[in-house]
Amino acid sequence: MSRAKLALSLLAAFALQSSSLPAQDHSTHENHASHAGNASQGGPGTMVSSPEHKAQSPEIALGADGSVHMIWIDENTAAPAADHSKYGHSHVAATNLLYARSSDGGKTFTPPVQINEKPGDVWGFSVSKPRIVAGANGTLHVFYPGNDVNPTNGKPEAVALYTRSTDGGRSFAKAQRLNEMGKTDASDLVHGGLTHAHVFGTLAVDGKGSVYAMWIDTRDMAKEGDSGKVFMAVSRNDGASFERDREILPADVCPCCQLTAFIDDENRLYVGSRQVEGKFRDSVVMVSSDGGRSFSPRQRVVGSRWEIEGCPLKATSVAAAGGVITAAYYTAGEQPPGAYVVRSTDGGKSWSKPMLAHEGAVTSDAPVLTLAGKTLHLFWHAKMADGVRRVFTRASTDMGASFGPVSELPAPPGAPAQLPAIAGRPDGSVQVAWQQGSEVRTARWVSPQQGALTAQTAR
Repeated sequence: MSRAKLALSLLAAFALQSSSLPAQDHSTHENHASHAGNASQGGPGTMVSSPEHKAQSPEIALGADGSVHMIWIDENTAAPAADHSKYGHSHVAATNLLYARSSDGGKTFTPPVQINEKPGDVWGFSVSKPRIVAGANGTLHVFYPGNDVNPTNGKPEAVALYTRSTDGGRSFAKAQRLNEMGKTDASDLVHGGLTHAHVFGTLAVDGKGSVYAMWIDTRDMAKEGDSGKVFMAVSRNDGASFERDREILPADVCPCCQLTAFIDDENRLYVGSRQVEGKFRDSVVMVSSDGGRSFSPRQRVVGSRWEIEGCPLKATSVAAAGGVITAAYYTAGEQPPGAYVVRSTDGGKSWSKPMLAHEGAVTSDAPVLTLAGKTLHLFWHAKMADGVRRVFTRASTDMGASFGPVSELPAPPGAPAQLPAIAGRPDGSVQVAWQQGSEVRTARWVSPQQGALTAQTAR
């Protein structure tokens, strides 16, 4: 079985599903009271998704004015692909992208609205989640995978889409497709109902208004064993238009390990991915110091290498400041397997010994990093002895040289809490979003180093 086939079959196996919302107008309604209400200090946070529907894969951004912006995806309602019985998996998806805004620091949110124009035209899975970034000027940038039809062969193709809001989330522009469509039919390599895919992407915005969208691309897959390439499209005018997409990484990228990106205070662009090298799938980081025009060679961040014949569906999170780069990732190359953190003080040439994020956990996964002021926050989900998945965190005030104690994010009992997403505030706190069963929730978190021991809603 090719890497592409195995990777995408695992995608279908691991994807988390939810339910669909009816089509809605593209304008939000700020004057409507949130259905969620307030969360109490130390409580389970604010529910942002509609209680009548399921939700998954939250992403979050904070505006310079303190506004909180959240997106998430809905249930896959598509019928299985025609070759489902032959290959045992389907890569066809039909879901929606939802958005809600808070103007009071996360206490209440507008009712969810659908960003995509037509119901079901989002290609949505929890391992290929949408991204949202708030620019310094207030523009909201959104990148997500969508459904399209290849004009050459008439078959379904998953595409890279971008939209933006220049009015604080009250309306969104018509989505732009950023990728060129495939010129071949790779159905026999991709399987599951797609001829090509331009997905597992990420988004970053620098202080100059440049927007960087990147994704893993199958357009050049031609034979068994081919892996993905990474393509990038750049806007130099705050997302109004984009340059033609171009290849930035060759066909040795783990085909379904979602990309991540981070912009530091000097507008350097860091990209996290996984590189396929023989039987290994190791986390790597590269950096651009010239606005995405060129990149440094990828640097492998791991200690012991992870040998796995297939796609682990694991991202590599990156944060950087003051000449220090930190990375967080899942690996089974270390013992015990789990979420690990490393740091580099020489531009990625060498890395510290991997630190296990959560000693004592049965398993830990989905680590994410962000900076909030001078505090580096690490979140992940883990299972303890009781087998229930919950969200945990710890923080560092020395850019990852040391971390404080592990703290559990308070969450409602019962349903598993997972897939944290975080955005940092200048005061050192973060706004964290997570999936709680079939709900999406959010809360403000202040680390123990700042004198608070529990999650708090923003005041």
